[in-house]
Amino acid sequence: MALTILIVDDEYFLREMLKDLFTIAGYNVMVAENGKEGLSKIVEHCPDFVLLDVSMPVMNGFETLEKIRNNPKFINLPVMMFSANLGEQEQIKGLNLGADDYIVKPFKPLILLTKVKNILDRKRKSIDVNPLTGLPGNLSIEETIKKNINDKINFSLLYMDLSNFKSFNDKYGFGCGDDVIKFTANLLQTVVKNFGLPTDFVGHIGGDDFVILTKNNDGSVLAENIIGNFDKGIKKFYSEEDLKNGYIVSTDRNDNIQKFPIMTIAICIISADVVNFVDFAEISERVAQLKKLAKKNKKSSYVFERRTNLR
Repeated sequence: MALTILIVDDEYFLREMLKDLFTIAGYNVMVAENGKEGLSKIVEHCPDFVLLDVSMPVMNGFETLEKIRNNPKFINLPVMMFSANLGEQEQIKGLNLGADDYIVKPFKPLILLTKVKNILDRKRKSIDVNPLTGLPGNLSIEETIKKNINDKINFSLLYMDLSNFKSFNDKYGFGCGDDVIKFTANLLQTVVKNFGLPTDFVGHIGGDDFVILTKNNDGSVLAENIIGNFDKGIKKFYSEEDLKNGYIVSTDRNDNIQKFPIMTIAICIISADVVNFVDFAEISERVAQLKKLAKKNKKSSYVFERRTNLR
């Protein structure tokens, strides 16, 4: 779905020129001739980006930007300001009010398009970042997999899932659970740094699920080091009594009291050496099946995809 650009400027010919420029570039475009009209369209249509002139009648760009940022709904709406005469103080004022960037009239169309694209890309990536671990999320994971498939890059996908995490979370609390997730994220990044390649990718699907995309052989070296370091490091999150027992006592999903073993990590590996990667959905489906197989083992372990055809 095309993103929507709102152009707010009192000059008719400039509005039309910008409208044509962004339309040709593949955006949906709306226009407004002053700040008041622009605010109304922002509230009604929620555009993805606002190109805002500084000098306008009725309500100038600074007043408009201040009202945009005072609305919590639009606190992260990307706004670029532009004007024929932007001095240092004006630029500082706009930046303090929350402008994402400036461009000075007259401007080169390709420079403007590139600036807008870069701001939108940064916004998309920042939204996709997991707030707990700082790792890229589902959107970035899917895009990276699809790019590797399209570019016919030979890579392996490692899918990590923690066994008995929920029972740990229930007994020790969400704060301790978050600490385990951050520990796991840091461990994966460290292992990739030490045993992977600079181009390897670590992502956080959410909860206790992570992925690694690696071009370093079949991924078994990474898996073995992840398991070794996880089994050592996870012990620090348990009490001495629970470690001595080798389990914790908690409730299952049906509120029955159960004994749950110390947390382990299950890793599924699908390699392009074995499987002809074709479609992201097919890979996701097979990972779900492998995940069940990997979690049958009571110890931390990894399993390979052995079938050459995912269907």
